[in-house]
Amino acid sequence: MKKIHWITLFSFFLLCLLFIFTLSRGDTFVNYGFSYAIRLGEVPYKDFNMVITPLAPFLYSIGLFIYNDLLTIYIEQALLLTVLFYILYQLLGKKSILLLLLFIIPYPISMVSTIFPVYNFLLYFLLISFIYIYKHRYNYYLYGILLGLIFCTKQTVGIVLLIPTLYYLFTDRKSFFKILIGYMLPCLFLFLYLIITNSLSEFINLCFLGLFDFQKSNQHIDWFYFILLLIGIGYFIYRIIHDKKNLLLYYGLLFSIISIPIIDYYHVSLFYLVVLYFLVDSIQISKKYYSIIYVFIPFICILWSFVSYYYMKNPVIDSMNHFHYILVSKDYKKYSKELMTKVSDKKVIYLMRGSENYYYKILHNQRIDYFDLPNYGNYGYHGVDKMIGKIQDLHDYYFVLDRVLMKDNSLFQQYIKELGNTVIQNSVLVDSVGVYDIYYKE
Repeated sequence: MKKIHWITLFSFFLLCLLFIFTLSRGDTFVNYGFSYAIRLGEVPYKDFNMVITPLAPFLYSIGLFIYNDLLTIYIEQALLLTVLFYILYQLLGKKSILLLLLFIIPYPISMVSTIFPVYNFLLYFLLISFIYIYKHRYNYYLYGILLGLIFCTKQTVGIVLLIPTLYYLFTDRKSFFKILIGYMLPCLFLFLYLIITNSLSEFINLCFLGLFDFQKSNQHIDWFYFILLLIGIGYFIYRIIHDKKNLLLYYGLLFSIISIPIIDYYHVSLFYLVVLYFLVDSIQISKKYYSIIYVFIPFICILWSFVSYYYMKNPVIDSMNHFHYILVSKDYKKYSKELMTKVSDKKVIYLMRGSENYYYKILHNQRIDYFDLPNYGNYGYHGVDKMIGKIQDLHDYYFVLDRVLMKDNSLFQQYIKELGNTVIQNSVLVDSVGVYDIYYKE
């Protein structure tokens, strides 16, 4: 029965990833693109731009060596989600089912976006694993290794989460140095990889120096989510005041760094999953409420399936090269195939949303490069000027722009319009497909 339980949970997550919460998949295609590039033998930072440390792309690329398809990524993710909830069950017992319910809430905080295979999920997975090991007090070296793995997943979070460990420096130096040694082990492997691949300077530029540009370009605040962020921080401060010796609360509080500087529905949800873990851990649930929780889980899934159907306007299950069993609208399927036909035999650069750029590059079995993720803060220090120069130096190339994206004046859009405008100013519009404009630069 226990095996059936976990197989059912795995199947549930796979179904959610493939067909139910498709509207919340966010950067899934981009993160698949990172792993796809690694599968092709490309070097992160050197061959394509990425502003995170590389553990997640390398982890998800493992299955691609067997079958290079987004479906493989989803199967890996469903497996990781099942392992996560096994750990949560060890920590929370039956109360973990409440966390599962909260996990799939899509609105007004997009909790469910965290179930998709991106580095943010892996951060949560590693933090929960750290909490489990910490509570069972297995090994100080292992504490450090898990914190080091967090650094190798997202450098800013990994650095900040090392701060509570300083407690051991003043109370138990032997334990502190064990944690520090454990922390440095995965970091050493990362450093050696960067040296061997000759990508250390690009890594520093993209993942550290580029933060200055990222900060300047992503300072817009959604006040609703800013208030939610403050409430979550306030919750941890309140708990810490009443339980100052509980170091796990400090780790939870500092995990809030994941929501900064882009304080929106997605990034705040990442922090709130940690808030909700500690909240669920601290409460008692009456047996009579479990049946209600079990009813609400399929209810949310059914409801969101109808929302997806309505929003996507007659979605269809499509299967194309490297993208099997993905849910898309009929119009998107039509226009994407038409666009592929028009540019398939040409030298083309896609300058649309990063997720679409990666989608079309992977469909064509093309290598990933620096043009494919044109977001502010993703090109290192003063990187936008360098990319504009690259566009100006190109000749006999076709460029594909998203007309709607170019007109988007939202304060929260991250697309670098300067790149699109450079194409428009130096090229000739030769064709259009749906919302896509095709330009040619002699």
